[in-house]
Amino acid sequence: MTSGTVVVAVGVSFLVTLALVPVLVRFAIGRNLLDVPNARSSHEIPTPRLGGLAVIAGVWAAAPFMSGGFLVLIVATLAGLVGAFDDFVDLRFWMKAAGQTAAAFVLLFLAPPPICEAAGPLWPGALFLGVFWIVAVMNAYNFMDGIDGIAGGTAILNALFLATLVGASGLGVGLAALASAAGGFILWNLSPARIFLGDSGSHFIGFFLGAVTLYTEPIGETGSAYSPYLAFVVAAAVFTPFLFDTAFTLVRRTIARKNVFSAHREHVYQRITPDPARHRQVSNIYFALSAFCGLAVLLASGGTPLRLLVGAASIFGCCLFMVFLPRLAGERDYAR
Repeated sequence: MTSGTVVVAVGVSFLVTLALVPVLVRFAIGRNLLDVPNARSSHEIPTPRLGGLAVIAGVWAAAPFMSGGFLVLIVATLAGLVGAFDDFVDLRFWMKAAGQTAAAFVLLFLAPPPICEAAGPLWPGALFLGVFWIVAVMNAYNFMDGIDGIAGGTAILNALFLATLVGASGLGVGLAALASAAGGFILWNLSPARIFLGDSGSHFIGFFLGAVTLYTEPIGETGSAYSPYLAFVVAAAVFTPFLFDTAFTLVRRTIARKNVFSAHREHVYQRITPDPARHRQVSNIYFALSAFCGLAVLLASGGTPLRLLVGAASIFGCCLFMVFLPRLAGERDYAR
């Protein structure tokens, strides 16, 4: 795969997404497929929610230039269609979870990742871990897609950093196309957003990125049985801001004996976003955190004990910062 081919793939993905978004805006408005604000929303006017379909189309437009990774793309698209169905008819949570789980299982069963191969007779446990991981990333993207720009911009950074861990393979080109498609989308999604990703976008992006994490190249000593697991853990750290925000919020709500499945405004990013005027500022904070964690992953990917230690310390520092971020931002009762 030449650099020129990659540039063409990236350009096609960007242009297709950029051109398709306004078509979807008109389609959604004409059929009243709008995200209507409520007491838990961070936006103030009804907004179309089908932007994810443009991202999916943009990545598929680059498929002819990919040399591999087609199974990941196909199954990620199926997961995105589950989300699109929810955008149209509002599925129950268990239905979406079932669709997410089925899609993840199909991919990992048909194309076992390195962690399954390294597990030997314990491969069913590794398969379960992989399925859980992909579903977790999908839902993290879904939960975190609550203010203008945050999910699209973070997807760009996550994809680019992961691309450095998979090299110039088909997955690498796919990640570049995904980052480019997210770039075409985010031009319409920056505050004030004209369209949202919707579940179609958060499902597709979360699935694609979460799946790629499982296929990153082993690090450390060649032939080590633990290298695939170490590679997975290091790559997974790319998602620290979204995953930590999601997990931390669920833990806080569980301790407070609140229903973790009900809608709320208690994510860290929501607690520091009192009104739409702050959307871009808060999104920029998460972009910075994602870039910081991505650099920590690149540092740790060398596999030496010192680099792993410094990378782990950096990730821990990011999590600690996020714990105190609402207080630093002057959190008020609007976040409760």
